[in-house]
Amino acid sequence: MKPVIPFFLILCAFSFEICSQEIPEYSKRVDQVLWVVDDLDNIIAQWAILGFTQVMDLGTVDAHLKRAGKVVALKLAKANLGGAHITWIQPSGEASVFSEFRNSYGNGAMSLVHRLDNKEALLGELDRLSRLGIEIKEEITIKTRRGDLHFVLLDTQKEGKYYLGLTVGDEDVKMMQELSPVNRNQMKINQYAFAIRQPEPVSAFWHKVGQPEFQINHPDLGNKHYYGRSVDHDLIQGWQRHGSVAYEWCIPVKLPIVYDDHIRKHGEGIHHLAFTVDDMDKVLADYTSRGFVVSMGGTWGKEGEAGSGRYEYIDLEQAGGLTMELLWSHP
Repeated sequence: MKPVIPFFLILCAFSFEICSQEIPEYSKRVDQVLWVVDDLDNIIAQWAILGFTQVMDLGTVDAHLKRAGKVVALKLAKANLGGAHITWIQPSGEASVFSEFRNSYGNGAMSLVHRLDNKEALLGELDRLSRLGIEIKEEITIKTRRGDLHFVLLDTQKEGKYYLGLTVGDEDVKMMQELSPVNRNQMKINQYAFAIRQPEPVSAFWHKVGQPEFQINHPDLGNKHYYGRSVDHDLIQGWQRHGSVAYEWCIPVKLPIVYDDHIRKHGEGIHHLAFTVDDMDKVLADYTSRGFVVSMGGTWGKEGEAGSGRYEYIDLEQAGGLTMELLWSHP
């Protein structure tokens, strides 16, 4: 949801050049999201019902895991969800970093992956992170009929609440270029969002890695509802705006609220993808007519005035363990 911009963020904007110099250039764009699911066919079908049909199903593939010293079978698909590039992974019963995540957290997004220019840049970044105490969780090469995919996952899940991923290689880029961001309701990715309990240690961890500290905001929201009933829930937001798509860290304060629901079911981590919409009521009518449920929503700002807006969440537990947030801002 859209925040009220705090004064210290405005100050940072005046010194943007200074603030941004410490941020690795690659981290300003999420190349893709690695998203673990237990039924890939169902996930593809559910998102098609939502109007997202730009999917490349790569079938069963072999993943070579360097640290584990083994090869495991996966089912794999690529998708473009309104500009968010997704790699859906269905692990087999074999032990792997993917099955480990699924066993611990269930369905959900495990990694935000960033692309580096070449292998030399990747090795240099891995050396920098190692000197900061950030070690490699797994090095992965996935063999597909369209080419090889390469990922290095850093061991950041415990402190950072997701695995930082790095990648290089042209084959993956060519695959994603075939998938358009166009979808039925012309929705566009606006935020990658997380649900956590305490912002301070998570903010400090990512600041050590090279991302900006969270800009904390306590939003003043109206017309708050939760699964069809009016509520008086509350939250704190931590914002990172260092890249082309903002990160929103959602901290539940007063229940009931969907962030607490997610943490209790899946643990802390990536909670939702937020999309801008041109006509909120039209999209809600579309989705509810197809059986999807509005889990939470409300407004910000003074209704009918510039700077105001509306947010609504769609419960997508059955579509991969994440939530979808719809955002509409007054022109």
